[in-house]
Amino acid sequence: MSLQVADLGTFARQWAVQGAKVGWLLGAGASAAARVPTADHIMMDLLLRMYADAHGLVRQSLSLAEARDVERIREYYDGHNGMPMLSDPSAYSVAFQLALPDATARRQHLRSLFEGRSPSYGQRVLGAFVAAGLSDLLITTNFDDLIEKAVDQAQVTLNDSSRSRLGVADLGNPGQANLALSDDDFPFLFKLHGDFRDRELKNLESELQAQDTRMRQAVLDASRRFGLAVMGYSGRDASVMDMLNDAVATEGAFPAGLWWMGRRLESLLAPVRELFAACTANGVAAYFVKIETFDETLGALGRQAELPDSLRAYVDNLQAKPRIVDSGFPQHDRGSLPALRMNALPVLDAPSHALRATLTTAPDRVEMRKALSEAHWRGAAVATGRQVLALGSPQVLRSALQLDGQIEQCDISPLAQHVSTAERALVYEALARGLARNLPVQARIRDSGHRLIVAPERGDRPDDQGQSQVRALLAEAYGDPLTGQCPMNLGRGIDGKARRFAEALELSLEWRLGVLWLLFVPRTWVSALPQKDRQKGLGDPASAWRKERWVNRRNERWASIIDAWAKALAPHERTEVAVLPSTLTERDLVGGTFVLGKTTAYSREAT
Repeated sequence: MSLQVADLGTFARQWAVQGAKVGWLLGAGASAAARVPTADHIMMDLLLRMYADAHGLVRQSLSLAEARDVERIREYYDGHNGMPMLSDPSAYSVAFQLALPDATARRQHLRSLFEGRSPSYGQRVLGAFVAAGLSDLLITTNFDDLIEKAVDQAQVTLNDSSRSRLGVADLGNPGQANLALSDDDFPFLFKLHGDFRDRELKNLESELQAQDTRMRQAVLDASRRFGLAVMGYSGRDASVMDMLNDAVATEGAFPAGLWWMGRRLESLLAPVRELFAACTANGVAAYFVKIETFDETLGALGRQAELPDSLRAYVDNLQAKPRIVDSGFPQHDRGSLPALRMNALPVLDAPSHALRATLTTAPDRVEMRKALSEAHWRGAAVATGRQVLALGSPQVLRSALQLDGQIEQCDISPLAQHVSTAERALVYEALARGLARNLPVQARIRDSGHRLIVAPERGDRPDDQGQSQVRALLAEAYGDPLTGQCPMNLGRGIDGKARRFAEALELSLEWRLGVLWLLFVPRTWVSALPQKDRQKGLGDPASAWRKERWVNRRNERWASIIDAWAKALAPHERTEVAVLPSTLTERDLVGGTFVLGKTTAYSREAT
């Protein structure tokens, strides 16, 4: 049977009918919401430790939160110094082997990462399914013990002694899996790569290729009795994918179907596509289910599930912390005053897909931007080492840059807290460019920070109606000209004329209180002073002039300026900002849309 695409609602309804006939295979994505570090984060932390050692640096002086540190580490190890390309599936394994070749050290390191974590909302809901008899078979590649904790909590709530406790088979006791299947002793959890508390762990490439034969056989036996829903797993482990292919080749495999969950069908890795082809050849019903997150998926299933009263109350009372919440206006009859209005707007939605490619050599950023500009690139692109993330046209990207291999599409999660530096930098640039397209401003994209600079009015290119309204709004708020020429005593510009000034915004993105915020800081921009006219040690003569310009812009004036810019950036309850111009005609564009909320953040006086 050929691959079919289903939405989450379809799967939820079918799962509610089939119940325990569908087993689960869970990967790292199933633990991400519980703040368990991903394989990429673990790998980068190991590389950071080795980088500090190789360069004689204090490890605490480096941080994965610093873009410059991450860039240096990636450049040093991306295909160099014993590492394969960092995009290679084997990179995680190689990093572990180089940094911690001793198995005991690896186990201790993983213990430090996993101990003390609590199950996420989705894991607690899954625990309730297990306790209620709706999920009998669980398989995971993860080392953590969050599933076991979630099931224990739900079983305590159910308080039903007739329901068996969750059995667990890992690399220390693989025979338990066969016994469970032969005796129908469910529910049961298979931990394919081991448990972080055990002596037996398999996370190196050589170890994974030698997957325990008894555990493997137990999964094959289970495949004749259960369907399988796969979530939070990419398909990178060759041992696991080989096992699934062997299962598909078994007569009567996955009687309740194979359900592979992800955001986009196009992002499936080659081994997963090969598995679907094997399903077609062997008559196994295979479905790709479009989902967003693990927690959202389990929440949808929880609404369809038939649960005992105690577990229904338990699931209904679980509160998944939303990533975005509506921001209410301050109430003057409640709490302490004043309420301080912040210069920050919530980012409610952002693009979830991007282009990814590998450059033949690590680029000079100035040269890369020049090459993109000359190719008439209309999008956003950032490079980390030799890796490029982009939003725009793949054809233009290839024509502008020298690439090694194909351009592929990948998932990004810019609204998440622990997002990669490259993803955050990509959406930062894309949002700045998208905002500039609809306002009377120019976007200045710089490594030091992006700006929106008010553009002078031009007779040959007049403002459209929306731009004209924004310009009038800003002019009223500032009470001064928005653009003009500086006094001649501030020096001449590169063109030999008086330097120009314009009111501007400095933009940045910050994740706070479960929300990604667009921060905007009003500044006055002044055109650059030629290098030959700069006097060493004296600084820019325009600095004092700028300060004087702002000396009276306090309190009510400052509030008016913040209010005007907030209305300009997000005039509607949900203001949509397109990544790419609507006039582009290239094929296979990858862009998307940002959504900004109109209500700025507020803070009350500390008590």
